[in-house]
Amino acid sequence: MKKAKLIIVLLYVCSLPYMLQAQIALAPSFVFLDKNSGIGNLYVSNNSQKPHEVTINFAFGYPGSDADGNLVMNYNDSNAYKQYALDKMIRAFPRSFVLKAGEQRTVRIQVLPGQSRKEGFYFTRMKVLAKPQAEEVTQTITEGVGTKINFNFEQITAVFYHKGKVNTGVTVKNLDIQQKDGALQLRPQLERTGNSPFIGSMFAKLKDAQGKVVAETQSTTTVYFTEIRRMDLKLDKVVPGNYTLELSFETKRNDMMAEDLVQTTRIVKETKVEIK
Repeated sequence: MKKAKLIIVLLYVCSLPYMLQAQIALAPSFVFLDKNSGIGNLYVSNNSQKPHEVTINFAFGYPGSDADGNLVMNYNDSNAYKQYALDKMIRAFPRSFVLKAGEQRTVRIQVLPGQSRKEGFYFTRMKVLAKPQAEEVTQTITEGVGTKINFNFEQITAVFYHKGKVNTGVTVKNLDIQQKDGALQLRPQLERTGNSPFIGSMFAKLKDAQGKVVAETQSTTTVYFTEIRRMDLKLDKVVPGNYTLELSFETKRNDMMAEDLVQTTRIVKETKVEIK
Protein backbone atom coordinates (compact mmCIF):
# COMPACT_ATOMS: atom_id res chain seq x y z
CA MET A 1 0.00 0.00 0.00
CA LYS A 2 1.43 3.34 -1.02
CA LYS A 3 1.01 6.25 1.32
CA ALA A 4 1.29 9.93 0.49
CA LYS A 5 2.99 11.89 3.23
CA LEU A 6 2.68 15.61 3.74
CA ILE A 7 5.07 17.11 6.26
CA ILE A 8 4.58 20.76 7.01
CA VAL A 9 7.43 22.44 8.85
CA LEU A 10 6.89 25.98 10.05
CA LEU A 11 10.18 27.76 10.72
CA TYR A 12 10.79 31.18 12.19
CA VAL A 13 7.20 31.91 13.10
CA CYS A 14 7.83 35.09 15.03
CA SER A 15 5.53 36.71 12.47
CA LEU A 16 2.75 34.27 13.37
CA PRO A 17 2.14 34.93 17.09
CA TYR A 18 -1.41 33.58 17.00
CA MET A 19 -0.11 30.15 15.93
CA LEU A 20 2.56 30.15 18.63
CA GLN A 21 0.00 31.16 21.23
CA ALA A 22 -1.97 28.05 20.33
CA GLN A 23 1.11 25.85 20.62
CA ILE A 24 4.30 26.96 22.38
CA ALA A 25 4.58 30.43 23.96
CA LEU A 26 7.73 32.18 25.18
CA ALA A 27 8.10 34.97 27.70
CA PRO A 28 9.66 37.46 27.84
CA SER A 29 10.07 38.43 24.19
CA PHE A 30 13.71 39.41 24.82
CA VAL A 31 16.06 38.00 27.46
CA PHE A 32 18.34 40.42 29.28
CA LEU A 33 20.91 38.71 31.49
CA ASP A 34 21.46 40.38 34.85
CA LYS A 35 24.67 42.40 34.65
CA ASN A 36 25.76 41.23 38.12
CA SER A 37 24.74 37.56 38.23
CA GLY A 38 24.83 36.93 34.47
CA ILE A 39 21.53 35.04 34.75
CA GLY A 40 18.24 35.44 32.90
CA ASN A 41 15.07 33.36 32.64
CA LEU A 42 12.92 32.26 29.73
CA TYR A 43 9.46 30.83 30.42
CA VAL A 44 8.25 28.22 27.93
CA SER A 45 4.55 27.30 28.01
CA ASN A 46 2.81 24.48 26.17
CA ASN A 47 -0.70 25.65 25.27
CA SER A 48 -1.45 22.64 23.09
CA GLN A 49 -3.09 19.34 23.96
CA LYS A 50 0.04 17.27 23.28
CA PRO A 51 3.47 16.97 24.90
CA HIS A 52 6.24 18.68 22.96
CA GLU A 53 9.96 18.11 22.75
CA VAL A 54 11.75 21.44 23.18
CA THR A 55 15.35 22.10 22.13
CA ILE A 56 17.29 25.33 22.63
CA ASN A 57 20.27 26.48 20.57
CA PHE A 58 22.13 29.73 20.04
CA ALA A 59 23.06 31.34 16.71
CA PHE A 60 24.81 34.70 16.58
CA GLY A 61 23.02 37.22 14.42
CA TYR A 62 21.55 40.70 14.39
CA PRO A 63 19.01 42.71 12.34
CA GLY A 64 20.69 44.50 9.45
CA SER A 65 19.10 45.96 6.33
CA ASP A 66 19.10 45.92 2.57
CA ALA A 67 19.63 48.97 0.36
CA ASP A 68 15.92 49.92 0.63
CA GLY A 69 15.84 49.78 4.41
CA ASN A 70 14.06 46.45 4.74
CA LEU A 71 15.12 44.43 7.77
CA VAL A 72 17.45 41.54 6.92
CA MET A 73 18.90 39.22 9.56
CA ASN A 74 22.68 38.87 9.35
CA TYR A 75 24.00 35.52 10.60
CA ASN A 76 27.31 35.62 8.71
CA ASP A 77 29.28 38.49 10.23
CA SER A 78 32.42 36.73 11.49
CA ASN A 79 34.09 39.94 12.66
CA ALA A 80 31.09 40.94 14.76
CA TYR A 81 30.94 37.39 16.13
CA LYS A 82 34.49 37.62 17.48
CA GLN A 83 33.78 40.89 19.23
CA TYR A 84 30.17 40.63 20.41
CA ALA A 85 28.95 37.00 20.40
CA LEU A 86 27.49 35.50 23.57
CA ASP A 87 27.31 31.98 22.14
CA LYS A 88 30.40 30.51 23.81
CA MET A 89 29.85 32.44 27.03
CA ILE A 90 26.40 31.16 27.94
CA ARG A 91 24.42 27.97 28.39
CA ALA A 92 20.71 27.15 28.65
CA PHE A 93 19.62 24.89 31.53
CA PRO A 94 17.97 22.65 30.51
CA ARG A 95 18.88 22.74 26.83
CA SER A 96 16.33 20.09 25.86
CA PHE A 97 13.26 18.77 27.65
CA VAL A 98 9.74 17.46 27.21
CA LEU A 99 6.92 19.86 27.99
CA LYS A 100 3.62 18.23 28.81
CA ALA A 101 0.29 19.65 27.68
CA GLY A 102 -0.57 22.76 29.71
CA GLU A 103 2.83 22.77 31.41
CA GLN A 104 5.28 25.65 31.83
CA ARG A 105 9.04 25.31 32.25
CA THR A 106 11.64 27.85 33.32
CA VAL A 107 14.84 27.82 31.28
CA ARG A 108 17.80 29.53 32.92
CA ILE A 109 20.23 31.33 30.63
CA GLN A 110 23.54 31.84 32.41
CA VAL A 111 26.98 33.22 31.69
CA LEU A 112 29.42 30.39 32.39
CA PRO A 113 31.66 30.74 35.45
CA GLY A 114 35.17 31.82 34.55
CA GLN A 115 34.09 33.61 31.39
CA SER A 116 35.81 36.96 31.35
CA ARG A 117 35.60 39.58 28.64
CA LYS A 118 36.34 43.25 28.46
CA GLU A 119 33.51 45.58 29.34
CA GLY A 120 30.92 46.07 26.66
CA PHE A 121 27.67 44.78 25.21
CA TYR A 122 27.22 41.18 24.01
CA PHE A 123 24.33 39.48 22.26
CA THR A 124 23.09 36.47 20.30
CA ARG A 125 19.86 34.87 19.08
CA MET A 126 18.20 32.00 20.88
CA LYS A 127 16.32 29.43 18.79
CA VAL A 128 13.60 27.45 20.54
CA LEU A 129 12.43 24.47 18.51
CA ALA A 130 9.31 22.59 19.64
CA LYS A 131 7.88 19.48 18.03
CA PRO A 132 5.14 17.08 19.15
CA GLN A 133 6.43 14.11 21.09
CA ALA A 134 3.57 11.88 19.96
CA GLU A 135 4.05 9.79 16.85
CA GLU A 136 2.54 11.03 13.63
CA VAL A 137 -1.07 10.02 13.19
CA THR A 138 -2.15 8.55 9.86
CA GLN A 139 -5.65 9.34 8.71
CA THR A 140 -6.92 7.31 5.76
CA ILE A 141 -8.45 9.54 3.10
CA THR A 142 -9.17 6.91 0.46
CA GLU A 143 -8.09 3.33 0.09
CA GLY A 144 -4.32 3.12 -0.18
CA VAL A 145 -3.75 6.83 0.54
CA GLY A 146 -2.78 8.33 3.90
CA THR A 147 -1.70 11.74 5.13
CA LYS A 148 0.81 12.53 7.87
CA ILE A 149 1.00 16.06 9.21
CA ASN A 150 3.74 17.16 11.58
CA PHE A 151 4.04 20.74 12.87
CA ASN A 152 7.40 21.94 14.14
CA PHE A 153 7.52 25.39 15.70
CA GLU A 154 10.72 27.41 15.93
CA GLN A 155 10.73 30.79 17.60
CA ILE A 156 13.76 33.05 17.71
CA THR A 157 14.42 35.68 20.35
CA ALA A 158 17.36 37.87 21.30
CA VAL A 159 19.61 37.50 24.35
CA PHE A 160 21.57 40.51 25.66
CA TYR A 161 24.27 40.96 28.30
CA HIS A 162 26.52 43.86 29.19
CA LYS A 163 29.25 44.50 31.74
CA GLY A 164 31.20 47.53 32.81
CA LYS A 165 30.77 50.92 31.16
CA VAL A 166 28.40 50.84 28.19
CA ASN A 167 27.08 53.65 26.03
CA THR A 168 25.23 54.08 22.77
CA GLY A 169 24.01 56.62 20.29
CA VAL A 170 23.02 57.20 16.66
CA THR A 171 24.37 59.43 13.92
CA VAL A 172 22.31 60.12 10.79
CA LYS A 173 24.93 59.88 8.04
CA ASN A 174 22.55 60.38 5.15
CA LEU A 175 18.81 60.89 4.73
CA ASP A 176 17.06 59.93 1.50
CA ILE A 177 13.62 61.54 1.20
CA GLN A 178 11.14 60.84 -1.60
CA GLN A 179 7.54 61.98 -1.93
CA LYS A 180 5.55 59.14 -3.43
CA ASP A 181 2.10 57.54 -3.13
CA GLY A 182 0.83 60.16 -0.70
CA ALA A 183 3.72 59.82 1.75
CA LEU A 184 7.24 60.92 2.49
CA GLN A 185 9.38 57.82 2.14
CA LEU A 186 12.28 58.23 4.55
CA ARG A 187 15.43 56.12 4.29
CA PRO A 188 17.94 57.35 6.88
CA GLN A 189 21.38 55.75 6.89
CA LEU A 190 22.22 55.34 10.56
CA GLU A 191 25.52 54.68 12.27
CA ARG A 192 25.75 53.46 15.83
CA THR A 193 28.08 55.29 18.19
CA GLY A 194 29.43 53.97 21.50
CA ASN A 195 30.15 50.34 22.34
CA SER A 196 26.54 49.10 22.43
CA PRO A 197 23.74 48.68 19.87
CA PHE A 198 21.12 51.39 19.84
CA ILE A 199 17.81 49.78 20.84
CA GLY A 200 14.85 52.12 21.00
CA SER A 201 12.38 54.02 18.83
CA MET A 202 12.53 56.32 15.81
CA PHE A 203 10.12 59.26 15.45
CA ALA A 204 9.32 61.43 12.42
CA LYS A 205 7.43 64.73 12.68
CA LEU A 206 6.57 67.22 9.95
CA LYS A 207 6.24 70.80 11.24
CA ASP A 208 4.92 73.93 9.58
CA ALA A 209 6.44 77.41 9.84
CA GLN A 210 4.79 77.98 13.24
CA GLY A 211 6.17 74.72 14.63
CA LYS A 212 2.83 72.91 14.54
CA VAL A 213 3.07 69.16 13.88
CA VAL A 214 1.01 68.36 10.78
CA ALA A 215 2.04 64.72 10.35
CA GLU A 216 3.92 62.23 12.51
CA THR A 217 4.76 58.55 12.87
CA GLN A 218 7.03 56.30 14.91
CA SER A 219 8.41 52.78 15.04
CA THR A 220 10.74 50.67 17.15
CA THR A 221 14.22 50.35 15.72
CA THR A 222 17.70 48.98 16.31
CA VAL A 223 21.07 50.07 15.03
CA TYR A 224 23.76 47.49 15.66
CA PHE A 225 26.35 48.89 13.25
CA THR A 226 25.53 50.90 10.11
CA GLU A 227 22.01 50.34 8.82
CA ILE A 228 19.33 51.87 6.62
CA ARG A 229 15.95 52.07 8.28
CA ARG A 230 12.70 52.63 6.42
CA MET A 231 9.83 54.85 7.55
CA ASP A 232 6.84 56.22 5.63
CA LEU A 233 5.20 59.45 6.78
CA LYS A 234 1.66 59.80 5.42
CA LEU A 235 0.66 63.20 4.00
CA ASP A 236 -3.14 62.77 3.98
CA LYS A 237 -3.89 66.17 5.57
CA VAL A 238 -0.77 68.06 4.56
CA VAL A 239 -1.11 70.92 2.03
CA PRO A 240 1.74 71.76 -0.37
CA GLY A 241 4.40 74.04 1.05
CA ASN A 242 7.69 74.22 2.94
CA TYR A 243 8.11 72.29 6.16
CA THR A 244 10.67 71.08 8.68
CA LEU A 245 11.15 67.34 9.04
CA GLU A 246 12.27 66.31 12.53
CA LEU A 247 13.76 62.84 12.85
CA SER A 248 14.50 61.78 16.42
CA PHE A 249 15.69 58.72 18.32
CA GLU A 250 15.00 57.71 21.93
CA THR A 251 16.09 54.70 23.96
CA LYS A 252 12.59 53.60 24.93
CA ARG A 253 10.23 50.90 23.72
CA ASN A 254 6.87 49.58 24.91
CA ASP A 255 8.10 45.98 24.76
CA MET A 256 11.25 46.51 26.87
CA MET A 257 11.88 47.91 30.34
CA ALA A 258 13.85 51.16 30.48
CA GLU A 259 16.39 49.71 32.93
CA ASP A 260 17.24 46.95 30.45
CA LEU A 261 18.19 49.40 27.71
CA VAL A 262 21.49 51.23 27.42
CA GLN A 263 20.31 54.81 27.71
CA THR A 264 21.31 57.93 25.82
CA THR A 265 19.93 61.44 25.42
CA ARG A 266 17.33 62.15 22.75
CA ILE A 267 18.94 62.51 19.32
CA VAL A 268 17.38 64.95 16.84
CA LYS A 269 18.03 65.79 13.18
CA GLU A 270 16.03 68.45 11.33
CA THR A 271 15.79 68.86 7.55
CA LYS A 272 13.91 71.35 5.37
CA VAL A 273 11.52 69.68 2.91
CA GLU A 274 9.05 70.88 0.28
CA ILE A 275 5.72 69.10 -0.07
CA LYS A 276 4.35 69.29 -3.61
